[in-house]
Amino acid sequence: MAALRKLWGLRRQRPVFVATSLAVLAFLVAYPAVHWWLQSQGVLEGFRYFDLGAYRGAVNSWQAGEPIYVENDEGGYHGSYLYPPVYLLLFLPVTDAPFADLTFHQAGTLLNVVSVGLLWVGLQAAVAGYGLRLAWVERLLMLWAVAGFAPVIISMQLAQVSVFLAALLAFALAGIRYGDRHGRRGRLGQYASGALTAVAGTLKLIYAPAGAHLLADRRRFAAAVATGLGLLAVSLAVFGLEVHVQYYEVLTWGKGWGESRAPFPPNLWLPPYYRPFYYLGATLGMAIRVVLAAGISGLAVLSAGGGVDEETFALGVAAIPLVAPRAYTQDLALVLPVVVALLATELRREEGHPVVPVVGLFLAAVHPSGFFGILHLLAAVFPASSYDALGSLVGLLQPGVWAALLLVGLAAVRVAEAATPPARLQGR
Repeated sequence: MAALRKLWGLRRQRPVFVATSLAVLAFLVAYPAVHWWLQSQGVLEGFRYFDLGAYRGAVNSWQAGEPIYVENDEGGYHGSYLYPPVYLLLFLPVTDAPFADLTFHQAGTLLNVVSVGLLWVGLQAAVAGYGLRLAWVERLLMLWAVAGFAPVIISMQLAQVSVFLAALLAFALAGIRYGDRHGRRGRLGQYASGALTAVAGTLKLIYAPAGAHLLADRRRFAAAVATGLGLLAVSLAVFGLEVHVQYYEVLTWGKGWGESRAPFPPNLWLPPYYRPFYYLGATLGMAIRVVLAAGISGLAVLSAGGGVDEETFALGVAAIPLVAPRAYTQDLALVLPVVVALLATELRREEGHPVVPVVGLFLAAVHPSGFFGILHLLAAVFPASSYDALGSLVGLLQPGVWAALLLVGLAAVRVAEAATPPARLQGR
């Protein structure tokens, strides 16, 4: 077992890292059993595949000549299809031929199996890009850990696309590594990385920060632009202009991103909830997101050619749960390719801190059930009269937020170290 043997070989050089890694690995391996028990007790939800219903419903409406985007009685589009029209084609296999006879549950299972399988293969490709060979036992162990990663489970329960997008970004990381290792022959890897990032960032527009690494390489950037234009051309040809005007209305609705809501009582928070700036309010939270997005873009441009493409990739992807106007627990599945990138780059540094991504991985993994448990404990201990105050403060107790902050912070430091100010600021 090459990877585990290599990890064990670092026990004298990096004892804290090795001990932490083994403890987190043990947690990841054991967690599926814990989740199953919590689900059997009614603490956690089962596999309902709510989002699959929205995908299939939109496909059926399109095929029947009906509107894809339909405003509901509350004046929004909650519970309906919210992605660009072209991506309806992605969901045809779980609605139409060749799997038209699948039941709803079977279609959801198929979507989950494909998504998790792609993520598993993509992570292996990324690991291989760093020259690390995995034994077959380690590959199976990775599959178990990926399928049992709590944000992945939340995504599977909804039949969401978050795992699929994490898989695309894992392959995008592999493309970066292939391009770096093979020189001219690696151009294909750079183009593929840009194209895959473009798909991830346009299927879910809140994943746009994943494109930070595109700003550091002209080939990846060109491939992303070409992919985006190609998708737009296909979308207009298949669905027509009117559907895109309707989609624009969905975007302007924005899931109520700017609305200010009263604090949740602790016992009303649910495992899928993730609100990084909840305690700061909607206006200040949005301002921080804008500044963070601008800062990441600036660092990506200034560090271009500085040999930190993987760190820039990790910075952009890890920032998605912070920059996105509205993210959920399933979006923390993106942590997996980020951890691969940061682990590899930190282990290459003599003064690196590989324990940071490992801790970030653990905090993301424990977010759904751990945060849920903390909140119900608070609700049981404190009187109902204190819920308004607690509702704001509990935002600070979200493990997934601290996971994102750790990963973004480490990646930002590495990218900033390689950033070079413009010549005019250097007095040249």
